Amino acid sequence: MNPRVTTIVIGVLTTVMGVFALLYPETVMRHVLGFVVDPADVGRFAYVHGEMRATYGGIFTVLGFYTILGGMDPATNRGRLLMIGLLWIGACLGRVYGVVIDGSPGLWGWLSAALEAVIGGALVAVSQMTPEAPAARSSYTPPPPPPTTPTATAPAV
Repeated sequence: MNPRVTTIVIGVLTTVMGVFALLYPETVMRHVLGFVVDPADVGRFAYVHGEMRATYGGIFTVLGFYTILGGMDPATNRGRLLMIGLLWIGACLGRVYGVVIDGSPGLWGWLSAALEAVIGGALVAVSQMTPEAPAARSSYTPPPPPPTTPTATAPAV
């Protein structure tokens, strides 16, 4: 598993999901999440679309973009990639907690939990497998001192 490729692919997929939710909240609500809001209730309709755009759109777009940036140099961004991976695992654990409290979410719920676990696990693994960035040590050699010459006195003006 190449840490850079893995991280960038996850970042691109996350960004695409986020942008799609920003642009098409109704489609994500209806076909991905399985709920709809009555368009006749204008206030609630606008509020729910705003929440969809904020949560699934804005957060996921930024999360994906940040993951792509972290993938450019995984060794330097170990802590950031670990945090992003733990966020994905947190989403998975929230779903599993929902299973305990609410019952089975069905095939799509289980697939979502599996996807979150795989993405989170991959990012955590990448954050742990990239080598520690070596500290740059420069060997500084100071310049030699200037040659010692007798000081000449300047003529008086």
